[in-house]
Order: sequence, then C-alpha cells, then structure tokens
Amino acid sequence: MEKLLELKNISKSYSGVEVLKGITIDLEEGEVLCLVGENGAGKSTLIKIISGAVWPDAGTIRYFGKEYGRLHPKDVIDMGVATIYQEIDLVDNLTVAENIFLGAELKNSLGIIRAKEQERQADELLEKLRLDDISGKTLLSKLSTAQKQCVQIVKALKNEARILILDEPTASLGDKETKSLLALVKNLAGQGIGIIYISHFIEELFALGDTLLILKDGCQTAVRKAGDTTPEQVIHDMIGRDASSFYQREYFQTGDRILRAEHYANRHTVHDVSFEMKSGEVFGLGGLVGAGRTELVRMLYGADARLNGRLYMDGKEITPSSPRDAISKGIFMISEDRKGEGLLTLRSVKENIMITHNEEREWISLDREARMAAQSIENFAIKTPGQDAEVTSLSGGNQQKTIIARCVTDPGEVYIFDEPTKGVDVGAKEEIYRHILNLAKADKFVILISSDMPELLSMSDRIGVMCGGRLVDIVDVDQTTESDLMRKYLGLS
Repeated sequence: MEKLLELKNISKSYSGVEVLKGITIDLEEGEVLCLVGENGAGKSTLIKIISGAVWPDAGTIRYFGKEYGRLHPKDVIDMGVATIYQEIDLVDNLTVAENIFLGAELKNSLGIIRAKEQERQADELLEKLRLDDISGKTLLSKLSTAQKQCVQIVKALKNEARILILDEPTASLGDKETKSLLALVKNLAGQGIGIIYISHFIEELFALGDTLLILKDGCQTAVRKAGDTTPEQVIHDMIGRDASSFYQREYFQTGDRILRAEHYANRHTVHDVSFEMKSGEVFGLGGLVGAGRTELVRMLYGADARLNGRLYMDGKEITPSSPRDAISKGIFMISEDRKGEGLLTLRSVKENIMITHNEEREWISLDREARMAAQSIENFAIKTPGQDAEVTSLSGGNQQKTIIARCVTDPGEVYIFDEPTKGVDVGAKEEIYRHILNLAKADKFVILISSDMPELLSMSDRIGVMCGGRLVDIVDVDQTTESDLMRKYLGLS
C-alpha cells in the first residue's frame, strides 16, 4: 500500500517547554491511525504540525512520498490533507450545497453562481458516501450535529482529500449519531482514504482503528496494532508516570455545611448533574476534553444559560442568574481562559486585584485601595515591579495569583478553580495549591477542575467523574488510582 504520510523524529517546543519529543509514525492508504493520550499529551500539537498550522523544530515530514520544507496550511490542504475539528465550521443560514462549495463556487460566464449544478454535485457526493438523509438544497440549520459533521467531511472530500484528520468528531453526539458517523469513517477508509482519528472514547478507537499511537507528556510511549492489544494495555501506556509527580498536601477535617447542586443541564453538553459537598472539602471534577466539566461550572457560576439546575447552600437556594449575581452571593470562579476572561490585560496589577471590590462603590479611597492591593501582593507573593505595573508584564503564574487575589479580596463562600495551574511553573503551582488549601481550611467550598490527573488526585478529597456530559461517579481519592480514574473517564466502568 502507498504511504500517504511519514513523520520521523518530530519534536516541538513552546517557550522552552518540549511538547513533542521524537514522534515517528507512518499512515498508509486506507489505514485508520488513532491518536491516544491524556489531555496535554501532545495530540493537538501533532495534528497542527501535520496540517501545516505549526512547523516542527526538528524532524521530517513526507506527504505522499515527497519531503517538504515549511508549508502554509493552504499548501497542505491543496495536497489533499483535510482537518475536521470538533467545532462545526459551517454557515447555518446557507444550504448544504452552498456550504460544500463555499469559497469555490461554480459560476457561469457572467459570474453568477450555478446553484442547481452545485446542488446536483453535492447530492452526488452525499449519495456516494451513503448519506441519503441529507439533501444539497437543505438549509444547514435544519440538520443535526452529526449531519453537520458529515457535511464537513463531504466538503473536504469535494476537494479530493486523501488524508482526513478527525479531532473528537463524536464528542457532542448521541449513540445513534455516533454510530452513523463511525460507519461513514469506515466507508471512507474502505475507499483508500487515510484517516487520523482522535477520540477519548476508547471503544471507538478499537471499533475503527488499525493502529494506535499512544502519547504521554509529548512522548510516543507505544505504537500498537488495535487487534494485538487491549484497553487495559492502552490505559497503562497512557498514564504510567513516577509517583514523585504528586503534590503532598495537608489534609484536615471538613466542615458541616453543605453545598448542593441539583439537576444541572444544558441543551447539548451537560445532562442532569447533581452532587453535594461539604465545606472545607476540595471537590475535584475530572474527565477528558468534551466531558462537560467547564460547561457545568460555568452554569453554577451563572455565566452560561441552563435548561435546568438549582444551587443550594445549607438548604437555602443561591442559584446565580449571572456572574455579577454569583459574586454578590459569594461565589467566585477562576476561569481556565486566563487572558480572555480572567485578566483586564491593559490595566495594572492593582486594578486587576481590586476591580470586584470597587465595582459597587460610588467612592473609592485611593489610599485604602493601594494598601489593600499591597497586602494582596504580599500575601500571594506576586512578583511584580509594582502594583501599577501592567498585569501582562507578569509571568503566567503571577497573573494567575493576581486573579486568585482578586477573588479573596472580599469574603466569599464558594470558589471554583478551572485549570488553575495551566501554563504556570512548578514554583507558582505550589503557591496556588497553598492558597486553594487555605480556602478549604477556612471552611469554604472549593471546586477544582484539572486535566492534570496527579494534580487532581493530590489536591482533592473526592473526585466527581464526568463522561459524556454526565456525572458518572464520585470517588474518594484514597480509594482510587490513576488507572481507575482513566477507565471511568473513558466510560469503561
């Protein structure tokens, strides 16, 4: 069989941190190659390299038997490599045919779009892929999420793609829709198209995959034929790591107060989630990308709309209607998107710390503001040239500590940390851990989301496991292991 893609010793670093180290793999005609690994294993970086979005620091890439230097993404697309991401990249108020031909419309000599011919060709492509339930003239907004994913694939194949990269294509789909999409992928492989498939659902990998490339911390831990291995072996390859990577925290008695979330749900990503926790407890939320963790806590905080859900503290309802309402009720959230949602990037360290405290005040004492900011900078050991320095001049860890300092300037009761140590160094991590534990020790309610499994196991008292938008289990950390958690993340138990 023809080799469609050959990677040899591919490595990539960002800011001195090596995120891929010596990856070597081939993709043959008609082969389904599955990329497997925890969050942060390097899968996304690898497909960005293959698609031309970023270029490796070392190693070689051969497309269809020819080695290339640096390429633009359009060059890679023109060669026949298409990447389909989880997010739908189509236009709802256009027809299926118009979406398929968008940017490459069929026109007559007067420059007028030949709509009927586009619909005819679209229907031919859809029929060829056995997508009989989709018509070229149908408005895209009328289709299900799975059907839209299929249209994205048809659009790629219209451009004669020979390699198709699918990144978490079933993350937002139900069982029936997933089966339809998997059948389409098998059909495409049968026609000789090489498939690179990423999914956190391990049963999909074994249902589709010919070869499994397992990544851990940017390293290639194994390349296995799907028929010659087991889910247990793959999990072992994914998570094996030294125990020294676990943080040794202090444990203390939890309080008697109760926070209870009841029946939280949105339209697509969270389904009827309920849990309760005690004050003084660090309640972890674990799961893989697309499991619904962030979507759940954003509803708890009032940042996103919900179909259902009520939040109670000590029997009294405190369901916030908005982030402003949440803050007024003592609920604070540190977002995973530090720059996009956490920081006022053009403002000073002082303003970033004091913004919530000052928001409702008609008069601000500048002397008092300066004293409070100075105290926060000292308490959180924020390394800054001064409180008037622009916050973006600080390191990532000090930016994160600035956001946490803001949240504890005024007394609160519920603190939600979504990936609080993402992108910070080891020293800053331990500082952040200390502040999180101080809140729990002060009898507050602490919810922690982390994609770093050692962090989650080190810091939590209990872990709620999310899978497919549902809370599938709650486990005590002293009665579980990384392997147990990974099986639950993957829906195997």
